[in-house]
Amino acid sequence: MNKLEYIETFINPDNDYLNELQKQNDTRKDIQPSVGLHTGKMLGLLIRLMEAKRVLEFGTCIGYSAVWLGEALKSTGGKLITVEFDKDIYSEAKENIEKAGLNSVVDLIHGDASEVMNELEGKFDMILQDSAKTLYPQMIEKCIELTRKNGLIIADDTLFKPMGIPEKFSAPMDEYNRMVFSDERLYSTILPIGDGATISIKLCD
Repeated sequence: MNKLEYIETFINPDNDYLNELQKQNDTRKDIQPSVGLHTGKMLGLLIRLMEAKRVLEFGTCIGYSAVWLGEALKSTGGKLITVEFDKDIYSEAKENIEKAGLNSVVDLIHGDASEVMNELEGKFDMILQDSAKTLYPQMIEKCIELTRKNGLIIADDTLFKPMGIPEKFSAPMDEYNRMVFSDERLYSTILPIGDGATISIKLCD
């Protein structure tokens, strides 16, 4: 048994429907990989730790991470806004969120994340960035603006470069990491879970 397998003996999904979504993520080739079990559990822990009430997600896909986020926000009395660009995938996500019993917690928006973010108002406790990889560097400034002081910006798939992922995907991830680590408004680290999670806390406005 390796380290990850050992950890997985302790982690149970927070919502029963996550098991079905994980099966789809493991077998389908027409969707992007999900954040995975370890990252999902971390997101649930952080929302509960922060007692987060307002969370924003870019890149819903079929709703795996949205269910983790939504289930945690249900316990804090919060709400999730999540944005998906692909119309067909958006429809799937809508159905999956309903099956997970989270309609009252999750607000799903169809649109381009880089455009939708400019229409949002107020501050968020947490932002999960999991949209098109080329958008990460372009969107970070607005993400910082939308995050409250001491709020979190979490980016998924940020270890693409050392994993040997093709440059068209890994180069934006590397650029994003360099941007957040050099930004004095943020305090950042990278966790080697899933395909990498860069976590940044906003220190000041």
